[in-house]
Amino acid sequence: MIKLLWIDDNLDHDLTEKRMALYMEDDIDPHFARDATEAYYRLREDAFDVVIVDLRLPPGPDDMWNEHRDNGVQKYGHVLLSIVKGEMNGHFQHLHATRFGVFTIEAVEENPGLFLPPINLPEANFKMKTHAYYEDAFLDFIRNLNGS
Repeated sequence: MIKLLWIDDNLDHDLTEKRMALYMEDDIDPHFARDATEAYYRLREDAFDVVIVDLRLPPGPDDMWNEHRDNGVQKYGHVLLSIVKGEMNGHFQHLHATRFGVFTIEAVEENPGLFLPPINLPEANFKMKTHAYYEDAFLDFIRNLNGS
């Protein structure tokens, strides 16, 4: 069973069909977060096999994002990944075996920092959201991230 956390603010809108498809799969235990704050605390408190992050997340209600907002940051998913991956020996050490992926509307070329420390995302773990990216391909993406 793949314990999945999918972090995206459009889970109830544009991504409803993909979200519902997850419930139909016997090998996936889906969990969701809709902003960076909710995701931060879910990741801090629980372990997941796979985490999928949208880069353009709203920050959520916590003050921890104020400095980033004041600096004009709009990609709180990127900030979240930097925090989590940067603290793998601290608050997030229980996620050491977790496989992270990015599912976003942006092109890979717009996000070179994802492939550098502290995130070090493998390029195969980056998928761009398109209208042609169907549920089966999304499910395959999750299973490939998990290594199954």
